Amino acid sequence: MSDERRRALLIGARAVLLRWIACVAAAAVLGLPLAVSWAVTHTVVQEKVGTSPTTFTLSTRGQSELRLGIAGTIYVPRAVGPLGVRATVDGPGDPGAGDGDLANYVRPEMLALYTGLFHDPGPAIDQYVGLVQDELRRQLVRSVVVISLGGGLLLLGLTYLLPLRGRTTSRRRGDWLRGATVFTLVLATTSASAVVQVRTSAGHRGPTEGVYALSILDDTLADGATTDSPVIRALTSGALAKAEVLVRRQEKAEAGYRAKAQEDLDAQAVLMSGPLEGETAVIMQSDMHCNTTMINLQRHVVELLNDQHGDDVPALMGITGDLTTNGTAAEGTCIRTEREIMGEAPVAVVTGNHESSVSAEQMADAGMTVLEGSTEELAGVRVLGDGDPARSELFGGTELRGEEGQDDVGRRLRQVADDADVSDRPDLVLVHEAYAAQAFLGVESVNVLLTQNDVSSTVAPPDGEDGIDDVPAGAVFYGHWHRSIEPRVIWNSDGTWTLLMELDTSGGAVDTPTINNFSTPWSQPQQEASFPVLFLDQETRLVTGYQIYRFETDGRAVVEPRVSIGDPSALEASDDAADGGSTTG
Repeated sequence: MSDERRRALLIGARAVLLRWIACVAAAAVLGLPLAVSWAVTHTVVQEKVGTSPTTFTLSTRGQSELRLGIAGTIYVPRAVGPLGVRATVDGPGDPGAGDGDLANYVRPEMLALYTGLFHDPGPAIDQYVGLVQDELRRQLVRSVVVISLGGGLLLLGLTYLLPLRGRTTSRRRGDWLRGATVFTLVLATTSASAVVQVRTSAGHRGPTEGVYALSILDDTLADGATTDSPVIRALTSGALAKAEVLVRRQEKAEAGYRAKAQEDLDAQAVLMSGPLEGETAVIMQSDMHCNTTMINLQRHVVELLNDQHGDDVPALMGITGDLTTNGTAAEGTCIRTEREIMGEAPVAVVTGNHESSVSAEQMADAGMTVLEGSTEELAGVRVLGDGDPARSELFGGTELRGEEGQDDVGRRLRQVADDADVSDRPDLVLVHEAYAAQAFLGVESVNVLLTQNDVSSTVAPPDGEDGIDDVPAGAVFYGHWHRSIEPRVIWNSDGTWTLLMELDTSGGAVDTPTINNFSTPWSQPQQEASFPVLFLDQETRLVTGYQIYRFETDGRAVVEPRVSIGDPSALEASDDAADGGSTTG
């Protein structure tokens, strides 16, 4: 092909490309009203409010709505322009409260779960609004792309069917004028169609009958709310009165508990151990279950450690799951508050059986490192872990999220640790449940190892082994069982050791919640709560000690003495033997 021919083809291709770009841009402008109306009317988010499955869509009447099915609807005059949030409660969920009728949801026990919505609803509502906004943006981008590309192809074809070339100047001006007129008419048509689509959508429907003012909501975020249901008006009056009593009662009890615990912590600040020279401190937790009381007390512990030992103590936080209670979007507030405890220091977390995919996204958005089967180095500590393969609903059942079970997760993580070079093996392994931990260790029962523990934590067995295969990790942690139990040291044949620790509930949450006995984010711990601070030797990368912070149900806080583990002398002897062997060899 001659250069002249190639040049002509290039010019032609460039001309087609420029025309295509212009057509896509024109289609985007012409179709923008339809894209917006499509996005507004097709934004749907499925989430849970407490235990109730709820569908979130958009209202276009300049108000927000809470639709409770046959009970009626509450209208709240809160919106951004014409757009408000429309929450449709799809059912009562599984409250475990007998017949599950509406009356159960205004019982004091259930109101306790939602007291936070009355106490401080702003952060919880913001989480749901954020999900709806994200989905609206996704729908808008999707519809704009489809309309632009499809409309651009159509316009490109029309420009070749109705060419403007070969016309006189006056005719070309007439063509442009007619084109502008057609463009305006098409834009007006798409705009009118968009308005019709919005006005005929479910989100534009208002109350079908007269409304009743809900004056009991005045001076709240729902100030000016109304309802189309006399039943709701009667129920909210009684329910809110009960909730206000619960709020005052919980606030008083929580304030007393926290004051007592903080006073005890302050008095024992001098007992709080920091890392020795050459050590790194790591604070661990499990099963916080969104307990804001214990999150604040844990923050106070970290502040006291900073005051006593420096801003980098602890250098890392590790979480073995169940930071939330039911994995709802509203619990993102607890996730962010927990992350803020560590300031700029890293937080490594695995999801528990009560976390949802939304929770995992919120953890990542908050700046936590969500472990998903690979080793991450954080603050000089190598951490390996993965989330719970099962998902549990509050008051409901438990189901696997995919094909893997607990044993599969443990074996897969063990393979990752085994395949790593000795210098790259994990220092800490985090899983949520014991069954994953015992599969990682290759033992029949971690419960037997811990409860029938007659192995010294500081003196290695005479033969250097304790009947358990060598573990390619410095420590293994799990939680889930909400109990306090002494950890165990597993001795490896090379003189090193591995700490096996079952973490207690850091939030003092009851293990098996029922409708009449469960922990809420705004209540004091329902059972003993505790969490440890670990100390890792930076050279050997082994855990050399830990200190437990324990909180009783009456508000007493106890800083237990530091416990030393491992046998440095065994390592020194091993090193000396190796050095001697290499010298004589």
